[in-house]
Amino acid sequence: MSCVMPSHLVAQFKELTGLEPTHYIRVPGRVNLIGEHTDYNGLPVMPMAIERQVRLLVAPRTDQRVEVYNTVKRYEPRTFTISPQIAPYATGDWGNYVKAGVQGIVTEALESGKALNDIRGFSALIDSSLPAAAGLSSSSALVVASALAELTVNGWSFDREKLAEQMAAAEQYVGTMGGGMDQAVILLAQAGSALKIDFFPLRITHVNLPPAYRVVICNSMIRAPKTAEARLLYNRLPIECRIATAVLARALSDRGVDQSVVRISEIVSALSPDQVLEEAEKLFGDAHWTQQQVADYLGITSQEVAARYMRLIDGATLPTPPEGFPLLRRIRHVITEGQRVEKSVKALSAGDALRFGELMNASHASCRDDYGISCPALDELVGVARSAGAVGARLTGAGFGGCTVNLVHEDKVESFVETVIDRYYGGYLKKNHPELYSGLQTRGFDDVVIVGAPQQGAEIQPLNS
Repeated sequence: MSCVMPSHLVAQFKELTGLEPTHYIRVPGRVNLIGEHTDYNGLPVMPMAIERQVRLLVAPRTDQRVEVYNTVKRYEPRTFTISPQIAPYATGDWGNYVKAGVQGIVTEALESGKALNDIRGFSALIDSSLPAAAGLSSSSALVVASALAELTVNGWSFDREKLAEQMAAAEQYVGTMGGGMDQAVILLAQAGSALKIDFFPLRITHVNLPPAYRVVICNSMIRAPKTAEARLLYNRLPIECRIATAVLARALSDRGVDQSVVRISEIVSALSPDQVLEEAEKLFGDAHWTQQQVADYLGITSQEVAARYMRLIDGATLPTPPEGFPLLRRIRHVITEGQRVEKSVKALSAGDALRFGELMNASHASCRDDYGISCPALDELVGVARSAGAVGARLTGAGFGGCTVNLVHEDKVESFVETVIDRYYGGYLKKNHPELYSGLQTRGFDDVVIVGAPQQGAEIQPLNS
């Protein structure tokens, strides 16, 4: 067991809960090296677990209540009662991520025949070194940590691969239509290697990184919360991919593609990536398709398009973008990004760091131009990183803000960090977002420029009373 209990938290836990902690749970964040927004489309990704983490001290309760405290004061305590359908807090409340993990475990327990009265709640103190809304999976780490707490206090065993798939579904509780990358790497990572993750079914392959290179994570300081307007922007992307898949499947039905497919990966497996791209270019062109155009092509009404393809998790319908749906660009990014993941595995297996860096750079361009998830700060930070010596630099995570991930030779790490601090934080950020920069001057840059190596996945440590 590599996790070490943070002893300074025990006294705080006892004071808040009146209980003795029985378990310490450590759940890492993750950084995605390449393969952005491909997981929910059924195509591979390549993340690694990082040293920054969510930590829980946990004790079982004798009732069915869950009470959670946070060492960060702005996250006020949350308490709720376990039930078959746990009602969410208001959108954006941090407690919803705890509820998501617990709800996922409770649902599975009830479906397996366990009685509701036999399911115990827990008390927990949460401490995190993961920056929120930075694209490093702080939300998924909290969901997984809460699920592990519920499993642990009830003494239930679990299979990590199955739990990863459960938690990918469970996180939809908070209204995010994501894939399964975060949960898989958080639970299945091994120290020293990244993971290539394939989906439907979930499969993992360990990938070694070049020994002479370091992964450096840089926080743009532009927050990318998956709530409110930002969550709508994020959820628009899976919907556009769903629409593009339906239209392409109909167009390619005479080429052996089943019209009932729901993911781009299913079309790619029926033909080939290059063939699908060629057909998509012919079909979509550079035009944005209207909702009515989609309906006419599929032979259904506009209302049916909304009902089948544009429904959000909360039951609402995605508002039709005034400019229409850029279906070719979405398809092109997803397919080429999946190809870049496969090429990255080959490059890294051959020890070719420069080739991997080229693929990272191409990924950022695709995320920016075809998927529309970059922003001026991320583009600036990527440009500074490359000029500072990164052989590869790209946005990472959902986009719209958050972090970049950079591949830097170990001999250049020190100068790289100095240049990024000077030119991005002391230059661009200070000029364009002075309120963000002033906070950094006070607390320093250790939390915004992180030199990392692949870490172990989630761990649970029993504590001796």
